[in-house]
Amino acid sequence: MYIVIVGGGETGSRLAKRLADRGNNVVIIESDERRAHELAAELDVLVIHGSGADMDTLKDAGVEKADVLVALAQGDEVNLMACELAKKMGVPRVIARVNDEEHARMFEELGVDVAISLSSAAVMLFEKAVSGPGMYGLLGIGAGKGEVVEVTVGDNSKAVGKTIRELKIPDNCSLAMISRGDKLIPARGDTEIRRGDQVTIVGRPKDVMKVARLLRGE
Repeated sequence: MYIVIVGGGETGSRLAKRLADRGNNVVIIESDERRAHELAAELDVLVIHGSGADMDTLKDAGVEKADVLVALAQGDEVNLMACELAKKMGVPRVIARVNDEEHARMFEELGVDVAISLSSAAVMLFEKAVSGPGMYGLLGIGAGKGEVVEVTVGDNSKAVGKTIRELKIPDNCSLAMISRGDKLIPARGDTEIRRGDQVTIVGRPKDVMKVARLLRGE
């Protein structure tokens, strides 16, 4: 994939390295000239000095042929503008970090595919600690209206031995993927749930929690 990352801070640089190590073509846009030179020396990716909110800089980064743009600048204004321009230039998938929770709605209205709020993500991590083993909050989506959670199917779960179709999942919720041992299994209607399965649930928070409790056997 061709991926453009706006913002070469700690998160941006680590993400760039991980993506590049997996064979992706990665470009970083960094507004601080000194930081841009550091990144160019440290990483085996193209680094462009400029603003992600500038059309010419995005074109220099090849955003018109990008499969994904990830906006990780420190300012939401830059991230918002980068996402808006990327959408106009036809980037199929646009992902943004929301630094200020109050700005989440603006990203949603813009049509950003995934808007990740650091505060919401932190809350989910603490929720995992409170809830105990067997449930892991992955991220919030839709400005907090939805969330993605991974649940381990418990020994006493009534879902064990049943197909997903038989579970009657709420309309605003779905099972996205099942991890079973070293296999990833697409969650289809006729897929049978087994003990120890790690199931990824997507949907409205209250529906997600309802399904999570069923799968955990609570």
